[in-house]
Amino acid sequence: MLKKLKKQLRRSWLHHSCDTHIISFPKCGRTWLVLMISKAIEEHYGVKGSDPLRPHRYKRKLRRLPKILPHHDGGPEFLEPEELETDKSAYSKKKVIFLVRDPRDVTVSAYFQKTKRNPNFHGTLEEYVYEPRGSIESNIAFYNIWARNRQVPRDFLLLTYENMQENAHQELRRVMDFMGLSEVSNEALEMAVEFCRFENMRKMESSNSLDSKRLTPRDSSDETTYKTREGRSGGYVDYLDAPEIGHINRLIAERLDPYFSFYYGEPNTFHS
Repeated sequence: MLKKLKKQLRRSWLHHSCDTHIISFPKCGRTWLVLMISKAIEEHYGVKGSDPLRPHRYKRKLRRLPKILPHHDGGPEFLEPEELETDKSAYSKKKVIFLVRDPRDVTVSAYFQKTKRNPNFHGTLEEYVYEPRGSIESNIAFYNIWARNRQVPRDFLLLTYENMQENAHQELRRVMDFMGLSEVSNEALEMAVEFCRFENMRKMESSNSLDSKRLTPRDSSDETTYKTREGRSGGYVDYLDAPEIGHINRLIAERLDPYFSFYYGEPNTFHS
């Protein structure tokens, strides 16, 4: 109990002390974004972190850097929509980068996460689509809560996985400028983008070169157990049948806040 309390206190203090929060529903590409940010910081400022997936630690090396915390804002993947926290006042003095991805792709990717990497769901993909806890309905509700609260943080930046895929350098520049790191060179950004291309991230995961449990496969011979499973947009059509796609499309059309209306259409046409 004491260890658990200490962990909760450390987590609470970290949440309070960080000035920039990178928030996403799970499986939206957060690891990719964080690694690009960390690599750009390392290349431009010449600092080296012990774990690039924990970018808040760079501030220990260089005090003028922002203290950056990536997280999922309360574990929405384990909650039903009505259980999600709606009060975002804790972010009123913070900068928030909100990363989103097509909920259809998120649903498929989350299913593999919950059945192959951290098993806590034991049904089929078709059954997962209708799962009330942490699946598509929770995803939509999580997006909607942040759409309604986007004026609460001191500054708010919406980022999409699809735009990152289309032009990672441009989106990384937006992120750096937003965090107050406009001085980071384009050369450093390009090196970060190249370093974090899907193929290289897959190699890093295969070899566990980052020595991180968060970026290592559960079974190196089974691609579905990798965190870097596919890395593409619109891939849900290869996994979901027409009834499930129709169900998700109806939920998006009926419930998803118009702030994310770019997800109302067909995949690969999204622009925030």
